[in-house]
Amino acid sequence: MLGKHALKHRLKPPLNHWLNHWLNQCLKQHLKQCLKPLALSLSLAISLVTSTLVTAQPLQDINQLEAAAYQWLDQQFSQQPGRYEARLSNLDSRLRLAACASPLVVETQGNSELRGRVNLKVSCLDKNWFIYLSANIDYYLSVVVARTDLQRRAQLSAAMLNLTEVDVSRVRGDYFTSLDQVQGATLRNRVRAGDVISSKNLLITDAVNRNEQISITATNGTLSVRMRGEALDSGKVGDQVRVKNLQSGRVIRALVVGRGKVEVRY
Repeated sequence: MLGKHALKHRLKPPLNHWLNHWLNQCLKQHLKQCLKPLALSLSLAISLVTSTLVTAQPLQDINQLEAAAYQWLDQQFSQQPGRYEARLSNLDSRLRLAACASPLVVETQGNSELRGRVNLKVSCLDKNWFIYLSANIDYYLSVVVARTDLQRRAQLSAAMLNLTEVDVSRVRGDYFTSLDQVQGATLRNRVRAGDVISSKNLLITDAVNRNEQISITATNGTLSVRMRGEALDSGKVGDQVRVKNLQSGRVIRALVVGRGKVEVRY
């Protein structure tokens, strides 16, 4: 083991004034106790370097989280009629997430209906993190509204109604997207001009009556053929009833779509 003077002689040339002072003080104490603070300092230095390396890893671009959410919403609404508008809450710019190498996964959290306020969960599977985005979604459809003020017990006709684009996420109750669905129906209560017509406004009556002459429309989504028929059952809008094609005599099942109107889809 080196003596005190030998250790001092060997370390003195490369040390600055501060280190020389520290060594002089250290040599007056027990050497083992003196080196404890030095070991602690080295440990702290190593921890600092390690922390710096972790912090320096690539970070996730926050804008990509919002882009992934908007792209997912576009996909969800692409097969639906109408249009939508979405506003995402702002993310904290100080957010630090490891850069995701795999595609970001987006899904709804809680309310699965994409209307009004919705929470979206954006996840990174390979880095095992996720974050929530709050979205306000407006969904616009053309729905049936009153063209003018309508009185209670009025029997609805096309002249009384309009198809108007409305944010249905703010509509309470149901709504109709075709004038045929409500023509001939009787109002249960007074309706003001511009109000959305819903089933709660209507007296529930059969749109098709048994033995009544009706209009049958056969469609495959591209082509439509209309013919005269006879209802063999009574039914409300949305019901399936038996009808007879007066030209061929064939009996088929059809969907009631309006007053005196049924539809067969192929």
